[in-house]
Amino acid sequence: MSKVATFLCVLLLSHQTLCDGNETSENSIPEEKMYDDYRLPTSITPENYKLEIITQLNDTQGFGFSGVVWITMNVNAFADNITLHMKNLTIESDKVQLFELPQVTANDSMIEKSSRDYEKSLNEERKIRKIQYVPKHDYMIIYPAKILSKFRKYVVKIPFEGDLDTSLIGYYRSSYFDKKAQKKIWLAVTQFEPTHAREAFPCFDEPEMKATFDISLVHHKMYNSLSNMPLKESKEMEKIEDFVVDTFETTVPMSTYLVAYCVSDFEYKEATVKMKDDVKFRIYARRDAMDQVDYAAEVGPKVLKFYEDYFKIKFPLPKIDMIAIPDFGAGAMENWGLITYRETALLYRANASTLSAKHRVAEVIAHELAHQWFGNLVTMKWWTDLWLNEGFATYVASLGVAYLHPEWKSLDEESVDNTLHIFKFDALKASHPVSVTIGHPNQISQIFDAISYSKGSCIIRMMHKFLGEESFQIGVSNYLKKHEYANAKQDDLWAALTEVAHSQQSLPNELSVKEIMDTWTLQVGYPIIKVHRNYDENSAEITQTRYLSDRFKTRSDVEFCWWIPLTYVDSETREFNVSHAQDWMKCGKENIPEMKRIENLPDKDQWVIFNAQLSGLYKIQYDRWNYKLIVKTLNSENFKNIHQINRAQLIDDAMDLAWVGEQDYGIALAMINYLRQEDEYIPWKSALDNLRSVNRLLIRSELYGVFKAYVQHVLEPIYEKVGGISEPSKSERLDAVKHQSMICGWSCRFGVGDCVEKSVELFARWMKETEPDHVNPVPLNLRSVVYCSAIRMGKEAEWLFLWTRYINSNVGAEKSLIISSLSCSREQWLLGRYLDWSLNSTLVRKQDAASVFGGVAREEIGFHLAKNFFFEKIDAIHQTLSPDTSRISRFIKPLAEQMSTEKDIHELKELVTVKHKVFEKSTLGVKQALETVELNNQWKLNTYMDFSRRLNRMMARNFDYSLEDDEQEEAKAI
Repeated sequence: MSKVATFLCVLLLSHQTLCDGNETSENSIPEEKMYDDYRLPTSITPENYKLEIITQLNDTQGFGFSGVVWITMNVNAFADNITLHMKNLTIESDKVQLFELPQVTANDSMIEKSSRDYEKSLNEERKIRKIQYVPKHDYMIIYPAKILSKFRKYVVKIPFEGDLDTSLIGYYRSSYFDKKAQKKIWLAVTQFEPTHAREAFPCFDEPEMKATFDISLVHHKMYNSLSNMPLKESKEMEKIEDFVVDTFETTVPMSTYLVAYCVSDFEYKEATVKMKDDVKFRIYARRDAMDQVDYAAEVGPKVLKFYEDYFKIKFPLPKIDMIAIPDFGAGAMENWGLITYRETALLYRANASTLSAKHRVAEVIAHELAHQWFGNLVTMKWWTDLWLNEGFATYVASLGVAYLHPEWKSLDEESVDNTLHIFKFDALKASHPVSVTIGHPNQISQIFDAISYSKGSCIIRMMHKFLGEESFQIGVSNYLKKHEYANAKQDDLWAALTEVAHSQQSLPNELSVKEIMDTWTLQVGYPIIKVHRNYDENSAEITQTRYLSDRFKTRSDVEFCWWIPLTYVDSETREFNVSHAQDWMKCGKENIPEMKRIENLPDKDQWVIFNAQLSGLYKIQYDRWNYKLIVKTLNSENFKNIHQINRAQLIDDAMDLAWVGEQDYGIALAMINYLRQEDEYIPWKSALDNLRSVNRLLIRSELYGVFKAYVQHVLEPIYEKVGGISEPSKSERLDAVKHQSMICGWSCRFGVGDCVEKSVELFARWMKETEPDHVNPVPLNLRSVVYCSAIRMGKEAEWLFLWTRYINSNVGAEKSLIISSLSCSREQWLLGRYLDWSLNSTLVRKQDAASVFGGVAREEIGFHLAKNFFFEKIDAIHQTLSPDTSRISRFIKPLAEQMSTEKDIHELKELVTVKHKVFEKSTLGVKQALETVELNNQWKLNTYMDFSRRLNRMMARNFDYSLEDDEQEEAKAI
């Protein structure tokens, strides 16, 4: 090599486009500067992992794992190093080896061999000059003595060891108490999403770095093991007594975050519904819970078949195992072929789990199985497009549940619930776009939030509506087929949908899905459209702006523009089933909103309602006269002329506009007043969710007595209509059951009818049962209401009785319900002790600590206790959550909801400043919490008086209310 060539090789090393065969010296490369990027270089990509893990689960000998990984790599450009991920593993650098693969060898044939034969089949070993570790990015950097040749394959062998801790991430341990054996049983399981595979084995831990995996698990013979693929063979270990090695079939190409394995003594049940192509479907659980797997075994194959038909793509693996883990940080994880669940998300027992719990199981199973296509088969290139996984899985799961249980009528309820939830969350300045730029990987966990899930689902539903069923379904199927086993960006999906939409003429040729949807995914927030009708010309002018919960917004805060699919209905036609866009609000040059004029509207005596059945993610503000027409209809016997989803929407929009002072509370209260004749769940849920926000701010004010009387007035008719506590709903409709539970819950809290009396009576009967763990007279779907009411009215005896039921219960959903109910107590010492217990994993599982805290914090008596507990024990809470401390936002948010004073703001800001290291992985959640307190303070200072004046005026009229009377009173006051 010439001197010039040598000089270029040294100069260009950092770009990894170098010269074959050049031997480097240790001092020739500024290594630390080279790897200050959080993304892996693309000069080397993995092709196959041969992974062997030995798992030690023993109280006396300890908990840990050791293993070896052989990674077959493709060198795409001359490279002077191999950079991969590793975290919290012990690696002896002198045992790391590098081999070059023979040029003419089928890699697939080598991975079939044993470890010893596998190494023999490799070419000569390449000398390793140095190994460097960069903790900032979890990097392990291997420097070979010679440059790695372009277009050649190499194998790196890395032995490693790690601890099986209880962190709920990486490869960790869980446990349960076996009642039959009367002892604690351990198990080990993985949770790798988003970036925790590197804590189990060295790997290229980025979603785009897909590879195949050959996994072998070594464990004591008392256990069995599972992984992504079927077991190929199991044999006894020669060198380790009583241990076996389980070898699994080679996986399809997949990302590291989807790799999964588990060592346990669990049993399984095979699904009764057989899949075509002999796909095996099994449900695993601890022995004591095997009577709770039947429902999952029934619905799992059904919804999988639904997706196969919907996407027109067969499930590509030979099996699916679903397993219920006693300790699990998430709800579930979609690992390809081995889906892991929290017990409450997979197990169901008819006489102990409510219908809502059953719906939750169906919903989560449908969500995780949707991921087998969205996320597993086609994976986002980088976490920026996490929403492509989670938003799609959330929306498609709602279709799956509707297919499984048409009698539930759940699709409308889920759609409205997602939309109304996101209206509150995404109205914060501290929200973020759906497709959000991710910098360092430690930011990733923060975007597993309502934006990625609920907003992602809402905008996909909106797109589904304006494209139509056929275009949507064909476009999605084409996208999945084109990118199967690979990675994609949202633009790839837009391109597939646009092509079909143009061919089907469901979208004008001059308009693309990308142009529309980029305004919804790349911008934060959502629009509110303002409709000003011209009653002389039967037209309307419509403008758009961003809706924010902050009344003190700047121009730059709201100057956004969305492509909005407009639908609208009038009181004469009442065509609420329209879903395609009747017109569009467009964005002009430089993304500037264009004013829209709508012609041919009805006469002055007819209302117009936009956004039929909430088909789009936007709010509406009408002129005063149109509101009067709507309120008049709502408060008449013809209120059902307006679709129930739009009745919910009208209440939510009016309450949100009043919250920020853009509209007086008269309109909102006039709408809510009609609820005395409403019998549908969705409008009631909208109203009560909004009143809950007001309730939190009034509960410690002088107005609370009037507010309580108002809520009682609204609730009284519906409490009797749903049957109260005494008559449990017999309907098969999920919304009917949820409706009764919600109405009874509010009625008991506000002292309506015989709600409290009947609840206390039922609970007392339960306490007198000789076998209370087997005989429970409390109606199943009303237990959350009865338990909470009895605990609120009771003392230590009632609390300890329910705590004992928690300890004895074998059903996750029941335990979760009890955890929530125990926080309803008014005994401060009981709540204080309960908070202390939440940090003791022998009493309350780590996964449930935030639920205990949130339950206490949301109660009138518990709030101050929870606040003091959080401020005084923040370090202990942080330590309990470690290492996944991003979950601390689950503690700060329920506190922030109840806080509203300048003092609260100052105290919270000071805590965050002083304990900045505690909150460094939850910065987004902290910002949202601080903004929530500030918004509450704004309401108290600026909106409280308007609400108070109108509520007192209603009280004086015995809550007989009309907009006309209210306007007259306002005129007199002026």
